[in-house]
Amino acid sequence: MDYVFSNDANEALTRRLLEIRTNPYKSYAGFQSDVLRVMAETGPIPEDFRRFCCAKRRVNSFDDPYVLLKNCPVDPELPMLDLDNPVVDKRNRKTTYVAEAFLVLYAELMGQQPIGYINVNDGDVFQDIHPMRSLMATQSQKAAKSIFFHKDLANHFVRPDWVNILGLRASAQNEIHTSFVRNRDLLAYLDERVLKGLREEKFHTPYDDLTLSSPNKRLGPAPVHPILGGATDHDIRFFENRTVGLDRASQELVDEVVRALHALKKRLLILKGDFVGSANNECIHNKEVVRIGDEGAVMNRWLMKTVNVRSLDMHKVHMLPAQVRIVNG
Repeated sequence: MDYVFSNDANEALTRRLLEIRTNPYKSYAGFQSDVLRVMAETGPIPEDFRRFCCAKRRVNSFDDPYVLLKNCPVDPELPMLDLDNPVVDKRNRKTTYVAEAFLVLYAELMGQQPIGYINVNDGDVFQDIHPMRSLMATQSQKAAKSIFFHKDLANHFVRPDWVNILGLRASAQNEIHTSFVRNRDLLAYLDERVLKGLREEKFHTPYDDLTLSSPNKRLGPAPVHPILGGATDHDIRFFENRTVGLDRASQELVDEVVRALHALKKRLLILKGDFVGSANNECIHNKEVVRIGDEGAVMNRWLMKTVNVRSLDMHKVHMLPAQVRIVNG
């Protein structure tokens, strides 16, 4: 654990963020301006949290790709979302934006830029990890079951540098874990023969289920790629049970990666107020449904996330016309 908000600090920051009335789903720019005003004030944000973020920005993310915060501000009242279309229901019925504001506040303190994708929730910057009836059996944030090891948007032309997740509603009776493996540990575990083979362009990963389910833009087939190398020499492009080798020898390498991931994984249970930030190119994660004690709570489990990049300018060629942070795909 990296930082815990005291109850007093949580309450003070929550009260201030409740004052933000700009709807982030209608005006992200206006909402961001409101958050920046909070950041310019003395008082609402604990000084030791500011210092923590400043120090964390300098950490080598290959060695330490995670941030774990506890007792973070979350909206005091949250609607129960309609399972047929929870995204639209949230936009219509969520009238406070504490969770969204905290995600922007953290990103700003860490020098990150949240982005959206037109094929993911129609471009909303704030995405929900919440079941949706038509997508419950998919490998997506709308699933009710386990999601295999992956990087977010592993083979997309705009892959996030960071993924930040905040727990809004979750039952401690249910062991629904998010498991992580550092690239560093995976590379140390695999032998040189396997690593050499993973650098060859002999693998294919389809675009993720949520992107492919959108009617907004058809992306066509995803390109053939190496598993190891890309954004960095130690970058790993992989989605368990979706990434395949193009020949028998390459598929055997895929199987080696899967075995290693499950040998190395470390589990984390994200409950209300828990926040985990991960460097998307430096680690790999999954969702594991281990034990269910409250079936009803599974359908209402709600985490909110943003995916973030270092620089909007680096990706502007892929943005929608007249948009600075919504990817056209």
